[in-house]
Amino acid sequence: MWVAVCFAMFGALCLTLTPLAASAAEPAVELQNLKVEQSEGAVYASLQWNFQLPAPLEDALYKGVALYFVAEVEVTRERWYFYDKKLLSAQRHMRLSYLPLTRRWRVNVASQPFSSAGLGMSLGQSYDNLEDALQSIRRIAQWNIGNASDLEPETKQNISISYKLDLTQLPRPMQMGAAGQSDWNIAWNKTQRLVLETNK
Repeated sequence: MWVAVCFAMFGALCLTLTPLAASAAEPAVELQNLKVEQSEGAVYASLQWNFQLPAPLEDALYKGVALYFVAEVEVTRERWYFYDKKLLSAQRHMRLSYLPLTRRWRVNVASQPFSSAGLGMSLGQSYDNLEDALQSIRRIAQWNIGNASDLEPETKQNISISYKLDLTQLPRPMQMGAAGQSDWNIAWNKTQRLVLETNK
């Protein structure tokens, strides 16, 4: 009899946990716009992602934890006899934080990871609300990703794009706590044929 009771309790527990597991899906990230153009000897990329910030991440921001996002673009040339040849590569690191004294949001942008000693060489902008700050890290306009002379337009060229919440730049205890948590897994990546527009 006890065996039957245990099975019944286990079945009820599974039914209770199933909706919770289904609701713990990873945050959806999608690339809405992509434009790559050549102008005055340089290659520029404009991109826009769409995603919502999960409640645990918003709560962490209000508690003084800065979040770090990384966008990376790489242009390669296909080679049948070896690995693809890298032609262009660029990264953009974005740090989102909340300033409780002024009740404002701060976004810092750099081409390299932020060091533990400080923000280093970065550009900063303040915002009145979280949505405006998020919009600034969802959208990148006229990003210089390299020299046009490094491209090989007569060959098959691909562009790889990635965007993620970078957990490696969080404090060590938070890295361990966020690992495996779906709310902290904001990521998107794709490789496709390069379509280059020329802006003379």
